[in-house]
Amino acid sequence: SRRAADEHMTAIKEAQSLSYDFVKQQLTQYVLTKYLLTQEDLLTTDSFDGLTELSLSKSMQVSPELVKEFDTAQSCDGATSAMAKKVLLFRAIERALGIQLPAMRSARLKSMEDFAQMLWDTLKESPDWSERMR
Repeated sequence: SRRAADEHMTAIKEAQSLSYDFVKQQLTQYVLTKYLLTQEDLLTTDSFDGLTELSLSKSMQVSPELVKEFDTAQSCDGATSAMAKKVLLFRAIERALGIQLPAMRSARLKSMEDFAQMLWDTLKESPDWSERMR
């Protein structure tokens, strides 16, 4: 899955001209691949938190409700497994694309659309990327 996910970041890096729709499509496929989810899973929720919890649920082989319950019961510092998973995902994207995602904005993401828009805006603000944006 790591190789498959990397292909989506490579597609963004190697594109000569980037459109929002292309970046959104590649980001969505990247997230699904990293989270070991399918396109059908995306049909169940567009919530970024929901996808993260679904990924944890599948990898732990428990219901999403139990993931939430476990995280609430086990966390002594306020950080949940879902939060950690999202941070690792953000860091992987930052490393792959040579950018820094805005921390405050990333903490407030509600949907994959929000995530795609944040990535697009971040790329537009980067001198290394802005000339390739259309």
